[in-house]
Amino acid sequence: RMQTDSSSSSSFKMTSIALLVSCSGLLVSAGPTGKTIVLPNANNVTMPSINLGTCCGSDPSVGLAPWLAAGGIGIDTAFDYSDQVAIAKVLASPASPPRASLFITTKVPAGFGNATDCYDPANLAQIAYNYIVEDIKELGVKYVDLALVHHPCGPGARAPSKDPDGVASNNALWQGMQMALKDGLTRAIGVSNYKSTDLQTLDMSGATPAVNQCQMGISSHDDTTISYCQSKGIVYESYFALKSCPTTDKDVVSIAASHKVSVYQVCLRWVLERGCIIAAGTGSDPTSAASFAKENLNIYNFTLTAAELTTLNGKQAA
Repeated sequence: RMQTDSSSSSSFKMTSIALLVSCSGLLVSAGPTGKTIVLPNANNVTMPSINLGTCCGSDPSVGLAPWLAAGGIGIDTAFDYSDQVAIAKVLASPASPPRASLFITTKVPAGFGNATDCYDPANLAQIAYNYIVEDIKELGVKYVDLALVHHPCGPGARAPSKDPDGVASNNALWQGMQMALKDGLTRAIGVSNYKSTDLQTLDMSGATPAVNQCQMGISSHDDTTISYCQSKGIVYESYFALKSCPTTDKDVVSIAASHKVSVYQVCLRWVLERGCIIAAGTGSDPTSAASFAKENLNIYNFTLTAAELTTLNGKQAA
């Protein structure tokens, strides 16, 4: 099976059972995520724990309708995915659920953007705000549920910045996100691809990110940033959980067999067991998108044991 995830451009309540997971030597208490999670830094907005990723080979014109038909309500997109108009077309169908029952995430390009999207901090608050206005227009909705800064400015960014470390640019963008939140364009704001060091230089005096969406899978995960986010109430969202799924690893195969689920479901369930949430795609093949949607959504009827979790935590690639 080939699946794609949402990426950089690249129940019903949390269970009370707490698991201790090791994050860079620190023991962090993280209860497994249920079908929804409350975002502590967003006035308790509730978000689905798995969302349809629409990037990098996951085509919403193919996969969104089956996703909704299978009971999925979370949709993850971005301005720079160039697929928001296609999403709007699906959502305009009479068969689509009411807007209020959906959870739509979009993103401001920032470090993934063009020559002006990180460059001058004096302009970036308004640039971030304007992108969210455009996102809403493309999606054909009146608001989004979550808006993220897609990538920090500074080192590693595609977009140039006047300040080499990107700190002033990132803080200006964050001001624009708060403006959009205040004006009701979005119900929650957050970031994406931010490491703990990026977060430590972000001025959170006005608002703390509700979500940080980053690459996370069994084969590749940043435990330092996961731990930092969980200590600040920032919900950590995985993309590439399927791309980073070691599908032929004998332990993963054995764990899947013991629970009578697929290896992909084990890899998605592992993310939830870490107290995180997911954006994952369903590909672009009309013949498999519906079955992939059902498979991705069916990860709540089994639980990994503490021993299995420890084994999977140790699968990080060198």
